[in-house]
Amino acid sequence: MAQTRKTAARRPPKSGTPRIRRTPQEARTLALASARRLLLAQGPDAITLQAVAADLGMSHTNLIHHFGAAAGLQSELMRQMVSELTATIESAVMRLRAGKAEMKDFVDIVFDAFGQGGAARLAAWMVLSGESMHLAPIGETVRDHIDSVERGADATKVDGFHERMTSATLFVVAAAVGDALIGNQLSNMVGREREALRGLIGSLLPRVLEPPRD
Repeated sequence: MAQTRKTAARRPPKSGTPRIRRTPQEARTLALASARRLLLAQGPDAITLQAVAADLGMSHTNLIHHFGAAAGLQSELMRQMVSELTATIESAVMRLRAGKAEMKDFVDIVFDAFGQGGAARLAAWMVLSGESMHLAPIGETVRDHIDSVERGADATKVDGFHERMTSATLFVVAAAVGDALIGNQLSNMVGREREALRGLIGSLLPRVLEPPRD
């Protein structure tokens, strides 16, 4: 009996998910994937180090080592999502230039990324919770994208190109974020179909990008 108690005392406690040894890069990649699942399923409030640790069978301390705090994890997730969004937008812009896509396709890509991808919900939550400083990566990525497009178009030879590019960015992104957050409610309020805003932005965007008339 004593031997049984002694053996039991040495036995490690049971846990819901067995812990697995992972490299630092594997741990970061899995943590970000888990955070994105939580964001899409339950909203930004669900992205906590404890929730991600429980999901992955990883220690809370391990996640603190990689991200510092929940805000660090959220910021890194936002950086990843925005980088993916930028790559998608750049691809869409190239298709537009080649005549293989329409303005509506570009608008759909941006709206889907902020809506279905959850980026708008995460950004709004971070602003409302006083963590807007962690959104700095978004500004960096957007500026890099605008600079890239301007270089490709040789903007120095086109009057007012920078202003039109930044106006178009503000126009589409602000509409996409608003649609992701309150699109359903707003459509119901005014008695329009859910896709009405996309259609409106798609029809107006070419006018924003038009060169000024003499």
